[in-house]
Amino acid sequence: MSAISDYFRTALLIDDRVDSDYRPLEPLQNRQTQSADAEPASGLVPPSEEDETAVSPAALVRAFLESGVVCSVLEANEESEDASGLEERVLQGASSADLLILDWLLYGDFSTTVQAIDALANRYPERIAVVVVFTGAHSLRDVAQRLIDDVQFQPVDDYIVRRSNTVVLVFGKPGVRLTGDEYLRQATDFSELPRMIREDLELVYRGLMPEFAFRGINALRESAPRVLATFDQELDVGALIHRALLPDPDEAATQFIRLLCSDMELALLDADVSSIWDVDASSEVLAQAAESGEATPLLDRLRNSPNVADDPEALDGDRLLKRAVADGLARIGLSDSAISKAVGDLEAAMADSVTSSENLAILMDSSGFGNRPPRLELGVVVRDEQDSYWLCIQPLCDSVRLTGERAFPMMPIRKRPPKPTAMIRSPEGEALPVALDRRPYMLRLVEFAPSDGVVRAEPDGSAWRFTDVEKQNYLAFARLRPEFAAQAVQDLTSTVARVAADSSEWRRRGAAS
Repeated sequence: MSAISDYFRTALLIDDRVDSDYRPLEPLQNRQTQSADAEPASGLVPPSEEDETAVSPAALVRAFLESGVVCSVLEANEESEDASGLEERVLQGASSADLLILDWLLYGDFSTTVQAIDALANRYPERIAVVVVFTGAHSLRDVAQRLIDDVQFQPVDDYIVRRSNTVVLVFGKPGVRLTGDEYLRQATDFSELPRMIREDLELVYRGLMPEFAFRGINALRESAPRVLATFDQELDVGALIHRALLPDPDEAATQFIRLLCSDMELALLDADVSSIWDVDASSEVLAQAAESGEATPLLDRLRNSPNVADDPEALDGDRLLKRAVADGLARIGLSDSAISKAVGDLEAAMADSVTSSENLAILMDSSGFGNRPPRLELGVVVRDEQDSYWLCIQPLCDSVRLTGERAFPMMPIRKRPPKPTAMIRSPEGEALPVALDRRPYMLRLVEFAPSDGVVRAEPDGSAWRFTDVEKQNYLAFARLRPEFAAQAVQDLTSTVARVAADSSEWRRRGAAS
């Protein structure tokens, strides 16, 4: 089992037909292999459109438990819960369970399931949500197509669709006749469903970064009992004394957050999560990335460089490219200036390199806000009504416990400069290289009125909005990573601290050299 499969440990199944007593299903005598478009044989009775196949909770719970997943089964009851109530139940299940398994024809109508999946994708666009449609319908492709047509999901393959971070997998229940090759997506027994789901998840979330993230989250989950035992009740008195002795007692909270993060970092190191970046672990992804790239310019540059060691001419193209990426261009002998020249060649050698590099740069330099209203403080990036971008550089200690209007210093952000210092994502979703204008006279002081001691943003569609005392709006859409925000402040203070000195113009302009 990989880290991806191991992440999914809880499941909730919702169906309106649940057996109270389980009896093994009689195996089908044959498979229907006739094309779905062909004329039916004479004398056949068309199957019912309604999904009348019940699920067996005992068999499902046992099968999932053997796969390391705790599964609950909820029987939907039309008499006690209408479609809107069921939709809310689906959202509750998705917020707590790693896997949500739904029948397709709830109360005899697919629209209930479609609306619930649509609501789930809208409610949690920034988090992974996996929905398994486990159905007795006679055409699995029609199920996936309905989600594509009605609620704008995109196909991953014939039976997997996706919208943002919500993924839907379609499987057939046992004992239902399916057309063509759809029987390959059908569980012949309830015990097969966990394996089939796991295989799809491995397909959907394959890649180095997903594997790294899933492995890391699993390591944190496994280490949680140890970390919780470390932060025990015996520390309470010491923590309170520490808090009382601080000049600003509220700083204790952020200090303990850093302490907790430090323990989590140690857990990641202990679990050897970083091994995913070993050359052996990443070689398959490297081969896939280079398969549709153009590696010839990079290979020519490496072979012609006098500083590359160990006779690179003796290596074939695949081995040389793998070595250049795995070992690094510097470690195989390229100078710093040669590496800068090789950036374009390296990008050309890898598929989708520019978009991927932009996305990684954005991830390393900035972050979004999630579902919680942000407060105005150091690192928040906003856009004013004139389409100008600004970075808030108010220190954290001056952003809280406010009792009246407070001026917040804003540093201008230049878009698409010749030499960008950071990457952010614009409110429209575009990758945007930026640089910070650290000239003191370009700063803007904007006054805001606090609420409950802080300046808190208000919802503005899918984004957030700050409004100053003059009723000017500032759209908040990104946050620079703490080290980048701190670096911006340091650059500003360095500029302010410049000392003017008269010197010989002849020497300053280089005549003495």
